[in-house]
Amino acid sequence: MIDIHCHLLDGIDDGAKTFEESVEMARLAYEDGIRHIIATPHFCSSFMTERTVQLHKIARLQRELDRQGIAVTVSPGSEVRLESAAYVYEHADRNHFFYLDAARRFVLLEQRWCGYSEDTEQVVKWFLEQGTTPIIPHPERHPFFRDNAQLLTNLIALGAWTQVTADSLLGKNGTEAEAFGRWLLKHDHVHTLATDAHNTVRRPNLSDGFRVVAETAGEHRVQQILECMNSIVAVQNRS
Repeated sequence: MIDIHCHLLDGIDDGAKTFEESVEMARLAYEDGIRHIIATPHFCSSFMTERTVQLHKIARLQRELDRQGIAVTVSPGSEVRLESAAYVYEHADRNHFFYLDAARRFVLLEQRWCGYSEDTEQVVKWFLEQGTTPIIPHPERHPFFRDNAQLLTNLIALGAWTQVTADSLLGKNGTEAEAFGRWLLKHDHVHTLATDAHNTVRRPNLSDGFRVVAETAGEHRVQQILECMNSIVAVQNRS
């Protein structure tokens, strides 16, 4: 399995606090059946890690995982917050954040927590015009999507994908997030599943999420979601 959204790297956002915790998160991910993790620290006004710092941390972590025989591959990504259209365009132009793949076919595009951004459709269309599919992380956790699902289905109709979090389907993010996550599943509005793991408590648990997918929407939906996720890392050519 592939985890496309994980705050695995230590000391650069609200994810892992120490290098040892990063290693342990990777170990837990391996035990859960995950073999590839895209490390996606927040990229927003509060956290804007330099690319070189992120790559250095990934290289150090990968060396340690290889040394310990933890067969997980880590590659760079970012959880880009849509602070505004201008914010996204500026940092994209300056190559400040990571896409989810080297070919820039996918990007994790997060909503603000204070409310739905009116720039969303504009930015989604802009990415699509560049050949990039925006993936909306954890829409089930945002009250504005739960209150008005058409905001999200409009983005899907444009060509955006969604990423539902395993913890939400397990009820760990509240009953409303669980209910909306399962509604999205039943209506075929879930393209990818991820852990959004931040530490060893909010841990990698993708297998439990897929169990719920199978129970709620059938094994065929599990396979469809896995195919979408595999397509993201089908061509990884990091340099």
